[in-house]
Order: sequence, then structure tokens, then C-alpha cells
Amino acid sequence: MNHLLFYFLLSISILFSENRNVVHTEIYYNGNIKSITNHVKHGKGIRKWSHEEYDIDGNKHGAWIGWDENGLMSYETVWEFGIYRQYREWHSNGEKKLIMKYDKEGNLTLFKKWNEEGKELVEDLSLHDH
Repeated sequence: MNHLLFYFLLSISILFSENRNVVHTEIYYNGNIKSITNHVKHGKGIRKWSHEEYDIDGNKHGAWIGWDENGLMSYETVWEFGIYRQYREWHSNGEKKLIMKYDKEGNLTLFKKWNEEGKELVEDLSLHDH
């Protein structure tokens, strides 16, 4: 009887816990994962936490996005068929924080950074000889 009560209370605590993760996955016809979206339940709501995309061969592809606890986008990484192409980040107030872009060989071609007020701090458009 004690074991039954324990499992019942454990089930109830899991069911009514404040923070729970919910994962949504899309799959290609060949069985490879197309996308993974993570959500977190909180209080009386749910919010998107992160999103990842893959091509049909399983390579990272598309936008990988993360959100903060207020639902604002905090970062975005862009992939093209397994090649890292861009990274963007935002301050907690929603202002741009950082952007980095890469060419098809993976060389950094753009780097910009902003403070929390939106003032640009660093810009370098030509880090490598072309």
C-alpha cells in the first residue's frame, strides 16, 4: 500500500509541477529528424524555448533559435546543409547584441556588436583577404 501511495503522489507531483518540458519533433520519411522544438510549461502557460532544424541527411540546416524566459529571442544560429553561416544574439531588453556571418568555407566575414542601448561597438567587414 505504501508503494502505491508513493507512486500516486509521484505521478501527481509530475503532473502538476510548475516547469515541465514538452518536445515536438518532425521526422522525414526516411526516419531522420527534420526539426525539434522544445517548449517549457510554466505557471498557467507554455512558451517556446528552442528550435532546431536538419536537412534530410541529418545535417544541421536552417535556423536554430533560443528564447529567454520572457519569450524574447535570445539567439539564432543559421546553418546551410551542415555549414555554420550566421550567429545573432540579443540583449535581455530585446536590443541587438551581436552578429557574426561566415562564408561557405567557414571564414568569419562580418562581426558587429552593440551595447544594451543599441549603440554599435565593433564593426569589421573584412577580417580575411578575399
